[in-house]
Amino acid sequence: MRTHLADHAGLAILVALLALIGLLAGVSWVVIILLLVAMLFLHELGHYLTARMTGMKVTEFFIGFGPRLWSFQRGETEYGIKAVWVGAYVRIAGMSSLEPVDPVDESRSFRRQSYPRKLLVLTAGSGMHFVIALVLLFVLLMVDGRLSVGRAEQPEEVAEWTLATVSVDSAASAAGLQPGDELVSVNGVGRTTFGDFSRQVRQLAGEEVEVVYLRGDSTHTTVTRIGERLTARGAAGIVGLIEGDRILAVAGLQSDGAPTYAQLADYAGRRLGQPIDITIVDTRTGRPVVVEGAIINELVDPSNGVMGFFGVSADYHHPGLGVVGAAGESVRLLAATVRDVVFAIPTIVTDGFGGTLDGLGGGDDPVASPAQSVRELEVRRLDTSHPDENRILSIYGVARIGAEAASDGASNVLLLIMYVNVFLGVFNLLPLLPLDGGHVVVATYERIRSIGGRSHQVDAARLLPLTYAVVALLLLVGGVALVRDILDPVSFG
Repeated sequence: MRTHLADHAGLAILVALLALIGLLAGVSWVVIILLLVAMLFLHELGHYLTARMTGMKVTEFFIGFGPRLWSFQRGETEYGIKAVWVGAYVRIAGMSSLEPVDPVDESRSFRRQSYPRKLLVLTAGSGMHFVIALVLLFVLLMVDGRLSVGRAEQPEEVAEWTLATVSVDSAASAAGLQPGDELVSVNGVGRTTFGDFSRQVRQLAGEEVEVVYLRGDSTHTTVTRIGERLTARGAAGIVGLIEGDRILAVAGLQSDGAPTYAQLADYAGRRLGQPIDITIVDTRTGRPVVVEGAIINELVDPSNGVMGFFGVSADYHHPGLGVVGAAGESVRLLAATVRDVVFAIPTIVTDGFGGTLDGLGGGDDPVASPAQSVRELEVRRLDTSHPDENRILSIYGVARIGAEAASDGASNVLLLIMYVNVFLGVFNLLPLLPLDGGHVVVATYERIRSIGGRSHQVDAARLLPLTYAVVALLLLVGGVALVRDILDPVSFG
């Protein structure tokens, strides 16, 4: 029997591990991990509460799998935490014909319950996910009505907006702009919609412009130079770079700030075809990286090679919908999201595994230069037949996205958690053992076979090979997804 001291030692190790993650990766990672664990806990809480409500015997309620870190006994149920946080479980007595149950407790076993009670317990986990998603949508819509904008108009065509983010090493950051500022004019042109502003900026690559903006009640005026980002034509002539990249530095080229495309053309005129190191801001992540051995094969006219880049995103103003409006809209959006996930499941099953494997393979050319390999990887990523959203994500991948979303505000994190809950709610209802939907199929089959007064119970031993096959497949896909998320972190822009 484990001692009281050992229980506390396991809990101390867990707390220390979370503290270490927070120290090394940031507090946002700890918050996302705890949110995901809370989501798993609430799923099992749905099973637990409905099982207790219908009189079934629950013997265990654990977060995680594997070695036990900490637990306590309360009544007939043991509650606790295990080491591997990839799920949670509630153990109900007599879930199958194989499980031995004390004759005293047989009447309280799952297998002896009526079909409606079984159905209630089995669907309660997914039901809890849908309730969580509904509550999150309601809260988001109460605070900000932007989620409902898509029904009437595109967000980029909304006239009222402020700065949501400011990119590093951009014209906006050089001008001293900050999130929350409101642009008044750029280059003498008054601010209208964000779409119009973006189209205006694209034509001003490399030009010095006057920027007028509001910060609080104060008006400020500054001057900055519009940055450049590669067009598809501009990137096509530089092996290793892709459309949307911003050049920060070129090895051997001296410039005051980031070199312009025209300066690069002058410098590279006699170096065409030679490898050169180029520092860029990666269009996927927004972070500076060095592309080693990039090869400049052709440079076009700057008017075709680059477009202007200011370096901001918009935060649109949409007042909250109020209690009644938020309630109705949250139900509509939840139904639409569930529908989208249901129709996306076949694509995830057929294309998702292949999309997940894409990032693990190397290029087709074994003698390709590093720059060519980078370019081929990026081309595959941008190809509509291999988008990142077709990937299956591991828990690590979801946590990584959540940690990045946290930098843009709590609303983005809550929206991500909402989508994850809807997906898990739908996924758990798939008619495969050991998922909840598989148990629903078994219970339904038993009910149909019992029509006429004969009690029929499925031989669980005959279902074990299928169950093991599904578990093995899920572990395989999960393992591949984890490796892919570590080697090639997901990015949605």
